Amino acid sequence: MQYEGVLTKMQTESGNPVQYYLVFENSFLNVNQLLGKEMEIVFMGFSCLNCTKKKKIYRMGYCYDCFYAIPSAGDWIMRPELSTAHLGVADRDLAFEERVQLQPHIVYLASSNDMKVGVTRGTQVPTRWIDQGASQAIPIIQVPNRYLAGITEVALKAHFSDKINWKRMLL
Repeated sequence: MQYEGVLTKMQTESGNPVQYYLVFENSFLNVNQLLGKEMEIVFMGFSCLNCTKKKKIYRMGYCYDCFYAIPSAGDWIMRPELSTAHLGVADRDLAFEERVQLQPHIVYLASSNDMKVGVTRGTQVPTRWIDQGASQAIPIIQVPNRYLAGITEVALKAHFSDKINWKRMLL
């Protein structure tokens, strides 16, 4: 069987075991069914997840121009403490930033290969934990916006890492 498409973040389905899916434009593939089987992946080129141009990818699946222009790639995505929508101040697009930043966020501890502290929107529990390969996670606090979650995470980084050793997750 052959599939063709742009590789994006896998979709997950909570369960025991968690189900992982590669989703393409007109089909999907249950990755769990491939465990222990031989497969071949052929690189056919780059495609920006925003503009879809066949340009070299800079970060987060976006070309350089899109990464520095679109609101979904603002610095506050990776560093929630930089969020400013709660002040009515735009980074790139205030309407977008208000939709994402001004909703309940959870600060949590997750156990994958080590303990880590993290932030996610309330609607992303447990998806975010599954994405990080966490075998267990516990919410610490729910706050009304991304900024408050970010400064809480920064304080907890004095005691816990906020990084995942993704290479150890592959073993």
